[in-house]
Amino acid sequence: MSRTKIQSWIKGGFVAVNSKEVFSPDFPLKSEDIVCVEENIPSDKIEVRPDAQVPFEILFEDDDLMVINKPAGVVVHPGAGNRDHTLVNGLAHHCGENLSTVNSEIRPGIVHRIDKDTSGILVVAKNDFAHVHLAKQFEIHSIKRKYICFLYSVLRPSNGKIETLISRSEKNRLKMSVSQSKGKKAVTIYKTIKNFSNCASKVECELLTGRTHQIRVHMSNLGNSLIGDRTYKVKNYSLPKEFSKEINEFPRQALHAYFLEFIHPTNGKVMHFECNLPNDMKNLENLLNKIEKKI
Repeated sequence: MSRTKIQSWIKGGFVAVNSKEVFSPDFPLKSEDIVCVEENIPSDKIEVRPDAQVPFEILFEDDDLMVINKPAGVVVHPGAGNRDHTLVNGLAHHCGENLSTVNSEIRPGIVHRIDKDTSGILVVAKNDFAHVHLAKQFEIHSIKRKYICFLYSVLRPSNGKIETLISRSEKNRLKMSVSQSKGKKAVTIYKTIKNFSNCASKVECELLTGRTHQIRVHMSNLGNSLIGDRTYKVKNYSLPKEFSKEINEFPRQALHAYFLEFIHPTNGKVMHFECNLPNDMKNLENLLNKIEKKI
């Protein structure tokens, strides 16, 4: 294969490093990195197929942008191993060609992302002007993003600010980890909202930076894994027997992006949005409340 052909695969999202798609042929590889190339790569131009079946809730929409509530289980954009049924496919059905083209062909409109198994608010750009202005706000960290999560045990101290470097783990290249000497600066402000009899806690996290798996890594580094997060679970936590099985089997990381605030790129107004916890996390909270009553 020619270098040009391989570069087109990378730019098209058909190549992943450590299960995370890359889009730059200049992406630096390290020893023990795992590189995967899709088996069936179409020879023609990459096409994002509109999909009316992709679920998402529209919180706001105008000519410049959309604010949506993404459910857990939906991948944000196509990539290695996820060609269809992504949020982008759903947006393509709803918006047609009215999405920004600043990113690659398979990421139209996508300014920022949240993990597949994280639910919550995203802003989508419908034109390039809006995309550039929104991306700049993310770059200078002026956008406000807040999450609700449920953790095992309780944080000490209960409120605080975490400031570390985050880099790819040297022990497991599929994970991120806190580093003392390398990586990107990551800052999280957290506040405990409720303590469930020291067995679990409901916590608000505000991101001042947006690193991969930032909240999950920071909480795990403090010794308090998110409920449902099997990737970053650091130990087995003590729970009442009658509740432990149901809590430990929560099917995804209990993390929800509930708050987003930014400046509208056209009219300059402050836009802020909130969305309630999804049903699965509401049910988890109800279960945790039973622990409090039982004890």
